[in-house]
Amino acid sequence: MSIRNFNSLFDPGSVAVIGASLRPGSLGAIVLTNMAGGGYAGALWPVNPKYDELLGVRCYGKVSALPKAPDLAIICTPPATVPGLIAELGARGTRAAVVLTKGLDQARIGGKPARQAMLDAAKPHLLRILGPGGVGLLAPHSGLNASLAEGGARAGKIAFISQSDALMAAVLDWARLHGIGFSKFASLGERADIDLGDLLDYLADDADTAAILVYMENLACARKFMSAARLAARAKPVIVLKAGRDSSDLAYDAAFRRAGMLRVHSTEDLFDAAETLTHARALRGERLAIVANGGALGTIATDALAYADGALAALSDETIRLLRQAQSAEPGAAIARRAAAPPFNPLNLGGAATPEQYAAVFAALLREPQVDAVLLIHAPATGVDAGRIAELLAPLARASGKNVLACWLGGAAVAGARRVFAEAGLPAYDTPEQAVRGFMQTVQYRRNQELLMEVPGQLPPGGKPERAAARAVLAAAVADGRQALTAAETRAVLAAYGIRVAAPDGGPGPAPGSVSGPASGAGSDSGADWGGGAHGAGARPAAALHATELAITVHDDATFGPVISFGPGGASANLAAEAAAGRGGAMDFGASHRAIGLPPLNMVLARDLLERTRLRPAADSDAICHALIQVSDLVADTCELASLSLNPLLADAQGVLALDARITLGPPRAGYRLAIRAYPQELEQEVLWRGAPLTLRPIRPEDAPQHVEFFSKLDPDDVRLRFFSAMRELQPAQLARLTQIDYDRAMAFIATRIGSAGRAETLGVVRAVADPDNQHAEFAILVRSDLKGMGLGAILFQKLIDYFRSRGTAAIVGEALSENGGVQQLVRRFGGSVSPSPEPGTSILHLKLQA
Repeated sequence: MSIRNFNSLFDPGSVAVIGASLRPGSLGAIVLTNMAGGGYAGALWPVNPKYDELLGVRCYGKVSALPKAPDLAIICTPPATVPGLIAELGARGTRAAVVLTKGLDQARIGGKPARQAMLDAAKPHLLRILGPGGVGLLAPHSGLNASLAEGGARAGKIAFISQSDALMAAVLDWARLHGIGFSKFASLGERADIDLGDLLDYLADDADTAAILVYMENLACARKFMSAARLAARAKPVIVLKAGRDSSDLAYDAAFRRAGMLRVHSTEDLFDAAETLTHARALRGERLAIVANGGALGTIATDALAYADGALAALSDETIRLLRQAQSAEPGAAIARRAAAPPFNPLNLGGAATPEQYAAVFAALLREPQVDAVLLIHAPATGVDAGRIAELLAPLARASGKNVLACWLGGAAVAGARRVFAEAGLPAYDTPEQAVRGFMQTVQYRRNQELLMEVPGQLPPGGKPERAAARAVLAAAVADGRQALTAAETRAVLAAYGIRVAAPDGGPGPAPGSVSGPASGAGSDSGADWGGGAHGAGARPAAALHATELAITVHDDATFGPVISFGPGGASANLAAEAAAGRGGAMDFGASHRAIGLPPLNMVLARDLLERTRLRPAADSDAICHALIQVSDLVADTCELASLSLNPLLADAQGVLALDARITLGPPRAGYRLAIRAYPQELEQEVLWRGAPLTLRPIRPEDAPQHVEFFSKLDPDDVRLRFFSAMRELQPAQLARLTQIDYDRAMAFIATRIGSAGRAETLGVVRAVADPDNQHAEFAILVRSDLKGMGLGAILFQKLIDYFRSRGTAAIVGEALSENGGVQQLVRRFGGSVSPSPEPGTSILHLKLQA
């Protein structure tokens, strides 16, 4: 993953159009016209030996004749010429190219496809390539139109990335019609070099971009995408339109949700979501109040909200009193006739309500604690000035911490109102249904962001998985060349991870270490005979009638690797399938209650998986979630796992027990098998410190409570030196960022031990985040204030150095307050340097890792 030289791509000081032409319809003619007419202020150099001048600009015969190396080259020449041009440009110093030429896979250079020859030519010079093929890119803020899209684009705050050439052209045309502007606009083409993950990485930190829109059809590297998507979604809204509802669609849904992105299903929703989310405040809840000037309008919006599983807000007695007062404040005939009618949600103000009544109603609703957002639906009404209504409501909306959405129905009669809301940065929609979809997009975005940021609870008490025991069983099966484990082997592997399976003799299976707990414990009336066992079809106990039948399965998705599916199992799933068949197979009822998750899981993610099934089993939900996590741990540890099935998994108030279990194996797949890197337990290390054992290990999301306790034991001055400002406590979002890290690009090691109270305690933490190019990792270190000067900082720093050196990172860097002598001394002790920073009062820390 790399964003090196992307500034040359999006903000070049000079551009060469190689293959520029006057031939109508040619790539060179189209792109040169777009560059010349787009307002680009840098140097523009056409290259073609057939011309001396093009569009009044001097034309050069070859790359070597250019005044200097162009920052960006746009290549429009035949496929066989592209590798040589890339080599020549790279040697001169060019670091970015847009290759609009198609067909490089069909042309061959030196016995290899021209596409590969192009990449080989670029690699020594770190020359980045967008394409080949595609439509190119636009950066409207700098007037750059390095594309085949005629007409360019307005400057704005939205970035758009597309895997479709046709959609890119259509979206640009649609955006011009609707006055929508862009910060960046890129067509990925064939993605030989730059791909979606690279662009998400770049745009996450782009100051010109407030929201990122993505149209995608498929992924080549799921882990790279997930790492970049999670980073970008923490910084700004990322909205995805994914085409193709194939067998992997549920896995894509799970990936978008896990990354904190919002998925939409139409081009219109894509831009509506961008409009809504870029102006939205953070929702405190999901309860909507609807105000309309017609009963039918409120009903339409309410129906749309119900269809989307949204929630209407309940109103307090005080708010109802204020609404009654507002409705009767003016003697308008329609209001007077309705004065005795109780206000409710949706609230119908009628066609004669005055602007002042609208303002009074909104003031009351925005003060109501049970209202999280307000939707106004206004249709043109005789004698009522919509513009004046907007003028009174806009200041109320801006001053409130709540979201206000509007649907101004009509054309010229409400144009002024639309303009007022637009100037105030308030979202407005054409129809009630569209407005409700906009609100529900903020709701779903909030849910996804909370999933990204929520701190998971502690796992139920129990021992660690017996990984060695499980590995021995799996290794024996692999050595025998078998793909399916036997029933006994399956029970043994699952037992090593604490998952109970009914044994063939009718009793619960072995349960070493932590267990999910049998569905029938001592003293339960369901504790007789569980019959069957792994792969078993033995007698089903009557107790099963009192338990919910669930299923946990694992299969290998072509894009995301292993995914975990959870939903109804056994007879429940069969009945659902039969119900669907009875309706002509129009809907897979069983699938509608299944949810897909990407491993690894924690308690937050497992509970979300359970809630998304909409199942409400009368069972121990913690035990169900624990079983999901145990399966996730097994998946993360087993590179040979091809499939796993626990079906049925019986769940009741005492716990869970699998009646049937199956495991199959396939060829080992190491490295990027999981779309999200699991907790690297191989990095755990026991050391001696001051004569006592100390554990150094990567931080986990479940460490949040002890991290809060650790922070509480820091002196205020130590906090100031670490965070460059005074902080009394860690905010929830900050705590999540510190404990929920992406192990692919960041690492945080904690020093921990069992404290006097018998609980684990954190003594110090060192962390670093690598840039996408792996050139530098920016670090920070913090030791508990009462333990400073005892060598703990040096132990942690050595652990960090060893890790980043092993992954090939070039250097560790940091910034410290000039008065922070401790960290400066630490860096010097390990052979690093400390130098003054351009920022007054700070110093730059640098430690080279590679020879």
